[in-house]
Amino acid sequence: MENPQPKLRIITYMCPSHPVELYELILQYLEEETGCEASLLYESRSPGQLSDRLDPFTDDSADIGFSTASAYVKLLDTQNKYVELLPVTAVFDHPKKTEGVKGYYSDVIIHVDGRKRVKEFLDLRGCRLAYSDEDSLSASKVILKTLKELGENASFFGDTLRSGSHLNSIHMVLTKQAEAAAVDANTLAYNKKYLQDGGKDIQVLESIGPLPPYPIIVNNRIDGEHKGCLQCYFKKLRSPDNLQSRTTCTDKLLTPWYRVFLSKVDIQLVKKFFTAMEGISSLSTKDHPPLDPILSQLNPVSPTSTLILFSHQTYILQLVFDNL
Repeated sequence: MENPQPKLRIITYMCPSHPVELYELILQYLEEETGCEASLLYESRSPGQLSDRLDPFTDDSADIGFSTASAYVKLLDTQNKYVELLPVTAVFDHPKKTEGVKGYYSDVIIHVDGRKRVKEFLDLRGCRLAYSDEDSLSASKVILKTLKELGENASFFGDTLRSGSHLNSIHMVLTKQAEAAAVDANTLAYNKKYLQDGGKDIQVLESIGPLPPYPIIVNNRIDGEHKGCLQCYFKKLRSPDNLQSRTTCTDKLLTPWYRVFLSKVDIQLVKKFFTAMEGISSLSTKDHPPLDPILSQLNPVSPTSTLILFSHQTYILQLVFDNL
């Protein structure tokens, strides 16, 4: 009997805000580079470890993880001895981004019908703001930080609605259930084409950032040599062509450039965001009910539509290629 191939277990908490196809593509790339049989666990109920579960690094059920920076800081705050930061991260395009700038942006969006009244951030006083959750750096923390810098607090808004996801926040603005929302700019960029009329009724009022980039977490039970190899494999993705050649997809978001080092200083910046929030009331006032009607705003045959249909479930995608 032949020796079985080694396994590479990947988990992502970034969907459906990011397309799961991106992580399937990374899985395929790493499988080809490492010679391992790779599997992908897709957890969409939280941008990080679920509060009532043991994290997958402590119970040794994942080797690599993709999460938000806020979720990684929470892992560090628990003195988790099994997590380690891989010193590379993805860089995505943004209209405000200049060459060599790492991180991503928060887009503050409004409905186009409100643009006559709302010209700048301060014009949002008294409006209904939608945001994904209290821990989101791009939806909540950066807004609180901006308010503090302006000498304001959460009472600046007339009402705040916790939507549960960036996609739901976008839908709430489209349907005028909220007058504004703060969302991950990459989520908006990828999903806009699936919205009704290409999302033409959404206008970006302001982009705030760059924010600390998304971390790639590695289980520190992996020996140093293999961690070094994983780092090298990601660093090879210095051109979109390295991923583009492995897929028929032409969407630019599915070809990020893994070219910028993520240092501990970047994580400290996230912690500073949290520290800066001390003394400011939370955005949280009420939860908005699940937004199933968001499906009507999306192209019914789009991959994103499928993701939202199953946005409260977990998938394990086992991909084993015969010709490796």
